[in-house]
Amino acid sequence: MTDYSYINARIRGMKGRLLKTSEYDELFVMHDLSSVILFLSNSTYGRFIVDVEKAGINEMEEALRRELSDTLKKIYALAEGDIKRLLEILLGRWDVYNIKTILRGRHVNKTPEDIMPLLIATGVFSETLLKELCLQEDIKGIAALLITWRSPYGYLIQEGIKEYKESGDISFIELRLDKFYFEDSLKRLNKNREADYYVYSMLSYQIDMLNIITSLRMLKEERLKIYADEYFIKGGYAFSKELYQKVIKERELEAGLRLLNTIKFRRRFKFTEEVFFEITDLPDMERRLEMGLFKNAKSISLKDPLNISLIIGYIWKKINEVINLRLILRGKFVDIPEERLRKMVVV
Repeated sequence: MTDYSYINARIRGMKGRLLKTSEYDELFVMHDLSSVILFLSNSTYGRFIVDVEKAGINEMEEALRRELSDTLKKIYALAEGDIKRLLEILLGRWDVYNIKTILRGRHVNKTPEDIMPLLIATGVFSETLLKELCLQEDIKGIAALLITWRSPYGYLIQEGIKEYKESGDISFIELRLDKFYFEDSLKRLNKNREADYYVYSMLSYQIDMLNIITSLRMLKEERLKIYADEYFIKGGYAFSKELYQKVIKERELEAGLRLLNTIKFRRRFKFTEEVFFEITDLPDMERRLEMGLFKNAKSISLKDPLNISLIIGYIWKKINEVINLRLILRGKFVDIPEERLRKMVVV
């Protein structure tokens, strides 16, 4: 039996440093960005703020990124044996996110200085390794470097380079990375084991989310429909391939959302029936799906205090906190009214 006592004790300590509801209330009523920055300088994020008096929105987002990255690396470093195996699977999603971000950055000729602030280094790909990837001149160079590191993602990118050069579309390479990550991760899990099942549940939610967002994107980007069948990832629960194909045949977001409004879908993502009439665009839908994922992680965290469930719950609470703080910082930067900001944030 895997011993979770030490790592869970450390996680409980880290959990105690998450922002409380009363602290969010303080942030909501602050009148300007400088007040929020001063508040965060006295929190766990303060160690990554270089100069509080000169800090602006960019410096604060960098502080949030570095603190989240540091937290995930710390959790990974604490893990041993079977816990490390499961964390590698969970945190592997960030590796895919980082590689995709670097690929897209090089695709539009962004500099390494532009790309690095967008990345979240975990225990698998360090900040140093990500910087090396950012320094590659082109996508072929990124693939070659990953291959030297024996990363399967290097071969996947290499296989898609010819098609990328012909079409100029990076989406198909991104699809390869997503599909491989989820399909490979599901193969590495044994659903009959409780800890594995909790990780499987989180992956299954993310697969549903990705398939939903992909199908709704196709309503606006017709060119993506050419690869519609290949874009679909198996392993979800509430969004079948049949429903996926129905959604992409529609022309408007509203029509696509109507098809999603099923009991099975609402239960999965904790949606009310009214939510479907409130969604106005794709980013709004994405954030609401993230809320559903967060609620699932929270529910899992209450299942078994002597299992990986507590770690899963904390990781998503931390990610949610960083998303919340980014929203609050941007909200104060552009003077979003307090009432509207409260609706955007998940506490």
